[in-house]
Amino acid sequence: MKRPFHLAYSGFTLLEMAMVLLILGLLMGGFLGPLSVRQEVNKRQEAEVLLQDIHDTLMGFAMTHGHLPCPDADGDGREDWKGTGCGVSVGELPHVTLGIGRLDPWNNRLTYAVDPLFADRGRSPLPSFASGDQGNLMVIHGIDHTPAVVVSHGSNGLGAVNMANLPQGAAESASERENSNHDPRFVLDDYREVPDNGFDDLMIWISPHLLAMRMMQAGKPLP
Repeated sequence: MKRPFHLAYSGFTLLEMAMVLLILGLLMGGFLGPLSVRQEVNKRQEAEVLLQDIHDTLMGFAMTHGHLPCPDADGDGREDWKGTGCGVSVGELPHVTLGIGRLDPWNNRLTYAVDPLFADRGRSPLPSFASGDQGNLMVIHGIDHTPAVVVSHGSNGLGAVNMANLPQGAAESASERENSNHDPRFVLDDYREVPDNGFDDLMIWISPHLLAMRMMQAGKPLP
């Protein structure tokens, strides 16, 4: 006589399946955690390389043209010069004018700020770099006077404009708000992932003294 078929012999019980899923979840969590951290580190390194390339491109632009470019005010990638000055002093990086990529590693556009005196093609070459002419932009914890600043708003993208030219969410921390409120003050802060007070912005700025030296090397003496 054949033994009756019983579910217990046909596979795992629900309890066993639950245990297997729990173990798999723990293993996957332990694997994906370090992987996501590594991906973030890689993207931040890419952003630092990009910002350095932009810094060098801005230097080259100034050496060629005798002034820095105006920001892009309307998202077309071109500097906005209105005939008598820049349309805005803080906007997006004019990537078309500079011939450089427009997006950071998180596919957001880069914020670019410039002291209007240093982008005034009507008075080119650049200012004399006397104590009052080193740039009216300030990076807290960075530099007191700079002609130009470029900001990537990091992985959270708060305060940035995305690749579709749409604004991302508003910055939550005080430091990130300073980097997206379109005034001449910026903040270089410690990286932190804290709810409502995180900071992952990256930035680079132009040293007025280095810019003066490069201009003179290019044969464009300052007034």
